Amino acid sequence: TVEIDLVSDGPHAIVGGTTGSGKSELLVTWILAMAVAHAPSEVNFLLIDFKGGAAFAAVAGIPHTVGVLTDLNESAAHRAILSLQAELHRRERILAESSARSIEELEGSTNLARLVIVVDEFATLTAQLPELHELFADLASRGRSLGIHLILCTQRPGASVRDAVLANCSLRVSLRVTSQADSISVVGTADAAQLPRYQAGRALLTRADGDPELVQVAIAAREDVTAVEN
Repeated sequence: TVEIDLVSDGPHAIVGGTTGSGKSELLVTWILAMAVAHAPSEVNFLLIDFKGGAAFAAVAGIPHTVGVLTDLNESAAHRAILSLQAELHRRERILAESSARSIEELEGSTNLARLVIVVDEFATLTAQLPELHELFADLASRGRSLGIHLILCTQRPGASVRDAVLANCSLRVSLRVTSQADSISVVGTADAAQLPRYQAGRALLTRADGDPELVQVAIAAREDVTAVEN
């Protein structure tokens, strides 16, 4: 069993993988694992799907999910994503009023759930709305202390995720990718381009400056979703 912690191993994560490699299943399994371990008062999910809207169908209804944004309503998604800047300022104000340097230092009745923003497909999102590059760079640089975490999933991480974001993503997962350059940009080695084509969910995982670990992502079943919903 391999366990990862978005707080201690992150605070943000990059997930790379070509079509059919198991990216959407990985995201659903990861979301459910966090939801099982933490109440909605402790962690919330904002899910952004810019490849048709079906990737997060299984977890859209769990109590931890505060919104699902898709390219099917691009203007509404754009407005909602830009409102994240206001959420940054709100969290900064709460910490300042409590004389806290980070979310971990909040005490008593001041409760601030961690917000995990999961994007599938990040390259498509920023291609359609390029002004969001700056916002995600801001979220990546200031998110740790404010309890905001990014999980950015894309087929071509080397081409779509800018250095300002990559520099703050210590947690990296690469399923099978089509080029050695994409593998190197995520996990620092070309090996993810050689992962077996018909072994969906096989991936390389790195944390901070550690060596890549070969892992197999579990597939979430309907009963796993039901356990969280109830």
